[in-house]
Amino acid sequence: MFGSASGARRRDRDAAWIRRILHGSERAADALVREHYDGLFAFVYRQVGDREETMNLTQETFIAALKSLPSYDPDRASFTTWLYRIAAYKVIDFRRRTNPEAVSLDSAEDGASWDVPDERLADTAELVANRELLGRIEERVAACDPAVQEAFRLHLYAGQGFAQIAAAAGESESTVKARYYRLMAMLRKEFGDETH
Repeated sequence: MFGSASGARRRDRDAAWIRRILHGSERAADALVREHYDGLFAFVYRQVGDREETMNLTQETFIAALKSLPSYDPDRASFTTWLYRIAAYKVIDFRRRTNPEAVSLDSAEDGASWDVPDERLADTAELVANRELLGRIEERVAACDPAVQEAFRLHLYAGQGFAQIAAAAGESESTVKARYYRLMAMLRKEFGDETH
C-alpha cells in the first residue's frame, strides 16, 4: 500500500496525532480524519455503491474510531488497518440490515479446494466492471459470517495482507487465509460462469 519510507512517515504522523487526540486535541482529530478520509470513503464506496450511505458509514466509522482510540494498540495493527477493520464491520452491519439471511460456508460442497493462490483469483477484478453482478456477489458475501466478511473486505477492497488482518483480528494467518479462500471458492463456483 505504501512504500516503507512513506508508510513509516504516515505511521509516525498518525501516532503523533493519536497522542494529541488522547490529550484532548480536536485539531489533531480533524487532521487524522482528513488524512484517512478519502481512502476510507473509497474503501466503503466500493462495497456499498451508494454515495449517501457511504458518507454515513464513513462518518460512523470515524466516530467509532475516535471513541475507541484509547483501546487502539499500535503493536497489534497499523492505524489504517485498525480503522479499515472498523469500517468493514460498519459495512457488515449495513449489509446485515439490508440482507438479514446468514449462510455458513461449511454448507458449501465438500471436497472443494480452498487453498487457491491470489494469482488465480485475478478474475475477481473483472467482476467490478459488472455492477449488477457485483451487487449479487455483495449480497452473497453479506450473508456470510462477519469474520469471513472481514477477511474478504480487508483483503480485496483495502488491499490488506493476510498477516495484517490476522494481527488486527488476533487470529492466525492460516485461519484468515482459509476463510478468504473458502469464500472465494464459493463465489467462483456460484458466479464463475457469469464472469467470462
